[in-house]
Amino acid sequence: MRNKIIITAIGLGIIGLQACTLEGVKDNHSKQSDHLTLVDTVQNEETSIEEPKLIEVDTLENGNPNEMVWNGENGLRIEWTKKSTEPKLSFGDVVMVNYKARVARGEVFDSNDEIGHPVPLKLGIGVLIEGWELGMLEMHPGDVGRIMIPSKLAYGETGLGDIVPVKADVIVNLEIVEKIEPITLENGIKVYKYESEEAGEFPVKNQSITFDYFAFRANNKPGMYDNSYEKGTPFTFRFENDNVIDGLHIGFSQLKAGEKAFIDIPSSQAYGSKGIVDLVPKNTDIVYDVRVEKIE
Repeated sequence: MRNKIIITAIGLGIIGLQACTLEGVKDNHSKQSDHLTLVDTVQNEETSIEEPKLIEVDTLENGNPNEMVWNGENGLRIEWTKKSTEPKLSFGDVVMVNYKARVARGEVFDSNDEIGHPVPLKLGIGVLIEGWELGMLEMHPGDVGRIMIPSKLAYGETGLGDIVPVKADVIVNLEIVEKIEPITLENGIKVYKYESEEAGEFPVKNQSITFDYFAFRANNKPGMYDNSYEKGTPFTFRFENDNVIDGLHIGFSQLKAGEKAFIDIPSSQAYGSKGIVDLVPKNTDIVYDVRVEKIE
């Protein structure tokens, strides 16, 4: 299983949870089967997301399918407490969510509670464990429920440090608050603005734009390949007059100081047929998650 990363923005900080080897596993985790333990009934009264009541059967008494349950491959399962009639989510979508992730029969190891408001997630760029993303692709804006993720679709044989044991199943309680509609610009570039400012102006030529960012590959090899936080300083460039990819100039035309957004950039407006050695394969679309600090 390829390990993934869960990334949550907290102010200007980042929590990055990356799978790694864990020595010593409790017996109840090491003996789990490939299927998620469906007797998990842990309640957390502090959560703002209602813990769904366990659904023990997948059909109603009259034999009709239970539309509040979905069973996927490898033991992946969704149980809804509220299910919207909106269209399902798709790769590339950006949604605002409230969530709690925990080990089955265990404690919460990640949530947006400390932030106090929903956080943005973008599908298809490699920021979520496989089962979480596959589950969300069966869900809709407005849904509330939980995704029950078998270990092979979570952190598998490596676990997550001293946070998630090896071979541990994971449960994500999730509220999909809203779907962000993109601003579609020239050459296929899209801007998904998840924090907006009423005041301020869009940049004009030769102004300096300073911003923090995460840069992701899309397409067949998704994942983060660069970010400004590891460098310890925001990045600055001159709008419409600097040596950065065309897609950033076009995307930033719709952003003001203080705003945050995902910018989808087709390969033709990024690194094209050359790519970047060891970072971005040729003909690969990219996505920037940007937080604009200032425009001057």
